[in-house]
Amino acid sequence: MKNLLFIGVLLVFMGCHKDVPNYKTLKELAKTAGMISECQLNGETVYDVSLNAYDAGSVIYNTDGEVLGTCNYAWGIPDPICAQLSGCKIIYCVEDNIWGEPAVDVYGLK
Repeated sequence: MKNLLFIGVLLVFMGCHKDVPNYKTLKELAKTAGMISECQLNGETVYDVSLNAYDAGSVIYNTDGEVLGTCNYAWGIPDPICAQLSGCKIIYCVEDNIWGEPAVDVYGLK
C-alpha cells in the first residue's frame, strides 16, 4: 500500500508545473521554436523566440504569448524593443540547431 501511495504522489508531482513560470505560454511557443531565451524588458519577463532557420530572426513575446516585436536583422530594421532586452538566458534549444548550441530544455517543454 505504501508503494502504491508513493507512486501516486510521484506521478502527481511529475505532472505538475506550478513552479514553472508561464508554463502554458512556453509550452505553446516551444511547438515551433528552435530557441527560446527568457529576458527582461522594463522589469518584466519576456521571451525571445527564434526559429531554427537562417535569416528567420526572432519574435519577442510577453508572458501571455502576445507579440511585442520582431527582431529580424536580415530583412530591414528590427523593432526598437530588440535592443532593450536584458539578462537573456537560453531556456529552450532544439538539438542539431543552426547556432551550434547544446540542446536545452530547462522547464521540460518537450
